[in-house]
Amino acid sequence: MKRGLLGILAGVGMIFTTSQAKALELTENLSLEANLTWVHQWLEQRKGDFKDKDRGSLVLDGILSFKPTKVDEFALRASFAKENGLKKYNPFTLSPNADDLRDDLHNINGRSRDHLQELWYKRSFSLPGNSTLSATLGIIDGTSYIDDNRFANDEITQFMNEVFVNNPLANLISYDYGVALEFEKGPVNLRLVGMQSKTEEHENPRFHRKNYNYYAIQLGYKLETPLGEGNYRIYGFTTNKKFPDWKEEDKEALKGWGISVDQDLIKERLGMFLRVGVQDDSAYIDYNSMYSLGLQYKHKVFNREIIFGAGYAYLKSPSKNEELKSTDVYEAYLSFPLYEKEKKFVSTLTFDWQYMKDNLREETDKKGHIFGIRLNFGF
Repeated sequence: MKRGLLGILAGVGMIFTTSQAKALELTENLSLEANLTWVHQWLEQRKGDFKDKDRGSLVLDGILSFKPTKVDEFALRASFAKENGLKKYNPFTLSPNADDLRDDLHNINGRSRDHLQELWYKRSFSLPGNSTLSATLGIIDGTSYIDDNRFANDEITQFMNEVFVNNPLANLISYDYGVALEFEKGPVNLRLVGMQSKTEEHENPRFHRKNYNYYAIQLGYKLETPLGEGNYRIYGFTTNKKFPDWKEEDKEALKGWGISVDQDLIKERLGMFLRVGVQDDSAYIDYNSMYSLGLQYKHKVFNREIIFGAGYAYLKSPSKNEELKSTDVYEAYLSFPLYEKEKKFVSTLTFDWQYMKDNLREETDKKGHIFGIRLNFGF
């Protein structure tokens, strides 16, 4: 642990990130969006059997989009990373950095595929009654359709901890084969997702890297009031029976439901988010219920928009779990835009702090602070 740097930080992590940039138009039909992100994080032990540690990573993300017509789109997304940050040394159940790093980008989902995250085709249809239907097929990211949230959904521009990016209990699949249907009519939207992936590595060959199916449905409603915009979503998910039970004898399904809400409290200035998740505990899982909530505040200084965000999450483990009782996560960040040119190139400086606590049933609880520096250039 570099104590000198922590003294300078005075208990506050530093992060460099980006605001949203417009994609670079290569031709009339072809566009490119890219982000280069450098992260360094420091873990400071407060309680538990682990040591202070600091590690970094560098990630290059790119999305290439081709739209031959107004209703057709082909997209390719790839990512390249150097190092794994704190992921190999993180003592907590949840990760303090939700970004995809080096090991995440090799042999993705046990498919012997490196770096390629998405490769899909999308077709949009106009339906009677001012409604639309879109169908996407290929290698897709389930988080693009289920459990989205305006204020807590992006580890590059918002919160870093995985619990504030997506609900961990939703067991969402990223970067695997699937199909997604999106229906919109006025303020109502309906999304259906079906994907196939592989189970995690397991000592028992009955559960090791087995193909399984994942299905999810989400109903959303967009509400416009004098306060501003509000989005209210409820979703459910299930898999087929491919996961071990608590005795590792039978196969069970992962299934549950969740809520994701974002609501302006002061239009274009102050907003709040809320997530709730519940998961059946027939299969071996870390948590069976969770909630998270927080705020995002925007304020202009010298014609630059400063953003402050703060969140808290509580996750409860099933009574069947003999090790973990619950987890508490706190995170706050303050971001300052550094540079912006016609929305085509953006860079932002953010200060971030995390505090995590794993409450254990028998062993000593784990508590610690996480500080980080993230530098991101995007276009």
